[in-house]
Amino acid sequence: MNNVSLGVISLIFLAGICIIPAMADTASEEGGQGWYVIHCNVEWAKVYLDDKYVGETALGALTVQVPAGSSYKTIRVQKNGYATFTDSLVKSPLQDEIVHVYTAISPLPETTESSVGGDMGWYVVHCNIEGATVFFDGLNKGEITRGVVYVPVYSTGTPYLEYTVKKDGYITYTGSVPTIPGKGETYDLYATLNPTTTPSPGATIGGDIGYYKVNCNVNGAMVLFDTEEKGKIEQGNLLVQVYVTGTPYKTFTVSKSGYVPYTGTIERYPVKGETVNLYATLATDLSAPSSFETTSVEKSSLLVWATTIALIIAAIAVSRAQK
Repeated sequence: MNNVSLGVISLIFLAGICIIPAMADTASEEGGQGWYVIHCNVEWAKVYLDDKYVGETALGALTVQVPAGSSYKTIRVQKNGYATFTDSLVKSPLQDEIVHVYTAISPLPETTESSVGGDMGWYVVHCNIEGATVFFDGLNKGEITRGVVYVPVYSTGTPYLEYTVKKDGYITYTGSVPTIPGKGETYDLYATLNPTTTPSPGATIGGDIGYYKVNCNVNGAMVLFDTEEKGKIEQGNLLVQVYVTGTPYKTFTVSKSGYVPYTGTIERYPVKGETVNLYATLATDLSAPSSFETTSVEKSSLLVWATTIALIIAAIAVSRAQK
């Protein structure tokens, strides 16, 4: 076998090496890819799509590549010591699209109660007044701290019928307890306390007063209703006073430097004395994973060009060898 033949064989071999990955890249892109960017307020939380484990959060988010138009229906985020987050996925990414999903998990309180009596769940009582005392069927369960108090219960225990939240200077709130949380689950209950004193006439001009409570995981974040600044998040929330007869707000935005801004829709207006909760979870501002796609496309293009050049050289060499 002469040197020319060896050269031809070598070139064909190199062309084959280039063709195989190029074909693989092309095949992988035929169906198209999209991404979920799953934001979470807790690091190293495990993420599941339709009960399929897809990774853990880091730096505030997890990026998951999925086939375009995939039909995932639910998301679950969990970590030991935290209440599990479960929600429906309302949108699937199309080809080259990024869909952001926002989740938040809350720490479960430590408890010294015995495990005798069944598996444990928690009621999470939310209130707009710090230091208010919470009672379940007359039993003192603690005081509101940072807007909440956790009440451990046994899923097989005797169910509570009602809860009461009270504090001096405020009208006592009593509500019914409709269900019992299962093992490891949490169930949210809400109470709004209003001052017992009658507001001055000047304070009521424009109609009766209600409230929005904007809950957020980042202190110092700015809150806007439509385009009006309403203040900053402190101790996890901001209470915004509104007149129930005023022009309804449509959107609220929560933002802070270094975080992805959150904008939500205001779907319900409070009635007199009512507090409507709004929730925003800010995630660390991460660069979009589009660089992955760009790198893959550039790599594929280079391989195709290399393949074409190698085949041309091989064809020329064969032609000369035959002369």
